[in-house]
Amino acid sequence: MRVLPRAVFVFAAVSVVGCESSTSVKPEQQEAMRSSPLSAVAAVGTGKPEIDPTYANGKTVYMIGPHLIVNARETMPNAYAHAEELYLVTYPQATLPTPGSGPITLPSGYQPQCNPCFHPGLPAPFVYHDHVITGAPGMGTNGTAGAYKAPWKIIVLVYNPAYVSSPTFRPITSAADVDAAEAAGNVFLPINSGGSNVYEVDTGNLLICPTVSSHA
Repeated sequence: MRVLPRAVFVFAAVSVVGCESSTSVKPEQQEAMRSSPLSAVAAVGTGKPEIDPTYANGKTVYMIGPHLIVNARETMPNAYAHAEELYLVTYPQATLPTPGSGPITLPSGYQPQCNPCFHPGLPAPFVYHDHVITGAPGMGTNGTAGAYKAPWKIIVLVYNPAYVSSPTFRPITSAADVDAAEAAGNVFLPINSGGSNVYEVDTGNLLICPTVSSHA
């Protein structure tokens, strides 16, 4: 996979990730992200809902047909404050992906969970991505048998091209991995300069969805 240096990628991220004097996301670009990411994961029309593979505590689980609540941070502040994170961990590309773009394989041999997923409203630079959540059924006090529903706040991160191009690359597969990678400082691009966490863009949206069998 060809990847861009950080400055070039940030510039190429079109309406979501800005550059100019920093790699921060501009207010109007943050609004675009809040209004759109993952809106297509919710079933649209009469077709069967998508089943998305997702990492939780180092294991692969599956989520189906989530309901997206746009701008929940402002309209449902209490629910948002208690929601767990759903990390959209994205893979930067040398050229802007289009609906005709095919799957990618990293030098390590790894392929993203969404390879690609053109969810309606999801900005093109983020269509190659993995999903990482903090837990699933049977994984602690919030995990129960059967369909699992929880509000997830959508957080966007972007891998550092130099990191994912390593032949020894291993994907982030847990919330603990995300924390460790941010502490390391070389895994993600700082896309939110001036924010409380420079590596994360909080979209302000919530997803409510069940975790199901891969054969649901």
